[in-house]
Amino acid sequence: MRRLPRYIGIVLALGAAALLLAACGSSSKSSSASGSGSTTSAVNIAASTGSKVCPYKFALITHGDNGSFWSVVYKGAKDAAADLGCTLTETYGSQQQGQAEPDDNAENAQIQDAINAHVDGMAVSDHDPSLMNPTLAKAAAAGIPVVLLNAGCDDTDIAASGALTCVGQPEQLAGQAAGAEFKKLGATNVLCIIHQSGQNLLDRCNGIAQALGVGQQCKTGSAPSSGTGCTELTLSTPNAASNPQQAIGQVTSYLQTHTGVNAVMALNNAIGTALVSSNPQSKPKIATFDLNSGVQQDITAGSMSFAIDQQQYLQGYLPLVFLDLYKRKNGQSVGGGTTVPSGPLVVTKSNIGKVSAAIAAGQD
Repeated sequence: MRRLPRYIGIVLALGAAALLLAACGSSSKSSSASGSGSTTSAVNIAASTGSKVCPYKFALITHGDNGSFWSVVYKGAKDAAADLGCTLTETYGSQQQGQAEPDDNAENAQIQDAINAHVDGMAVSDHDPSLMNPTLAKAAAAGIPVVLLNAGCDDTDIAASGALTCVGQPEQLAGQAAGAEFKKLGATNVLCIIHQSGQNLLDRCNGIAQALGVGQQCKTGSAPSSGTGCTELTLSTPNAASNPQQAIGQVTSYLQTHTGVNAVMALNNAIGTALVSSNPQSKPKIATFDLNSGVQQDITAGSMSFAIDQQQYLQGYLPLVFLDLYKRKNGQSVGGGTTVPSGPLVVTKSNIGKVSAAIAAGQD
């Protein structure tokens, strides 16, 4: 699959952002509307943006919840709406508090609601492509531009959905970065913790296996007693990311019977910080996907080896910039039908200071 190098994606993204913010002029602003059956709220920023007011209303529809990860995505979208002066109709995601898994049928219905509401563009996490791509293609056929975010960042899904691009982290590439970092640390028998269903999580584990040179896929079952390996462990606790202390008991038990494991990769920061608190000696080495203040503290203290940062603030911010660019500048688009990478960035003790300000500002 063809991927844009990360630096190219960021150069494109920043260039587009600069173009748009310079181009935003005064114009009338349409009121927001929400379709039936969806939980939406309109953010009207016109009063605080001076002359930078755009006439467009955009919908943000995700499979996420209101937790520490997705709140940063939503902040990015709100900030983009403020900077551009656009109306943002936000759907805070199909995974409500306490649900074990996202409700993909509900998200798909929200996409249809946005089509019925005649929004000017939509930013969508394509969590279940087989279900959502036909609905997203209806939006494109109706003249509504779509930018994917976070999920669906595969060239085939971008094409099938009719989207302009996807802003997100190529997950196998991110897994490869994690595997390479573990190798640098001398830890090559990795347990990869899967906290909920999703091909994106499997791709992360598979990327680790590829970087370690143990095949194209991370395996299930028993970890090797010695040597190099990548083994998946799927947590049985429902909604494990919201109940990490309960969930990690399964990890602790596994490590007690598979003593050859010398590295644990959490795919969620709540799971990662819970593992550190239960394993103060950092044996085996622990790393996680995604940042928060707890991960920042653990990396600074040396109790967590590293984190893979997908910079999810950009996943909320850039889709609105790209939609506004497309609408305002006669169909100008970014990405060329492939992914604009927001990550991965490997965060270690040596560079955690550089991202601390973003964490403090709610931008990471």
